[in-house]
Amino acid sequence: MWKAFGAAFGLTFIAELGDKTQLAVLTLSARYGFLPVFLGAAAAFVVLDALAVTLGAVLSRYVPADVVRYVSAAVFIVFGVLSFRPEKEEKVHAERAKNPFLASFAFVALMELGDKTQLSLVALTSKYGYPLLVFLGGTLALWTTSLLGALLGRGLAALVPLKYIRWCSGVVFIAFGILIAVGVL
Repeated sequence: MWKAFGAAFGLTFIAELGDKTQLAVLTLSARYGFLPVFLGAAAAFVVLDALAVTLGAVLSRYVPADVVRYVSAAVFIVFGVLSFRPEKEEKVHAERAKNPFLASFAFVALMELGDKTQLSLVALTSKYGYPLLVFLGGTLALWTTSLLGALLGRGLAALVPLKYIRWCSGVVFIAFGILIAVGVL
């Protein structure tokens, strides 16, 4: 049961380090201040993660377990391989907003919609069948990485090159995919 929480937290946390959303939170925080940006991002993650685990719960109910297992494994392996590709440098532009909370909510929600971590939460919920624990693990990981991005973003990037963070994320995704495929997770 707690595997679902641990898998969701660990995988999401590693996948989001150095991700475009974390960089967006850093940039928006510099412009609008920490609190409204963090709260807007946190609210967006709650909404998106709730949608992801709901979809995962529906899939686990109506799709055979073996199909869920192999599709989940394939999703993780594909995302792992894609993590090795260097991302194009994305610049985050945000106009001065009248409501930084709503601007941050909308910006983060649009950036994360259909992102690899959201699809991973769908797969983890389908696999484990504990939507609340997957939701809590994924959401807490996203909040934590956003908090780190807002408070320590530039310092972390100076200490650990982004290519190593991406490489680590790719290895973890591939390992999860293999472990799911062979039935260990």
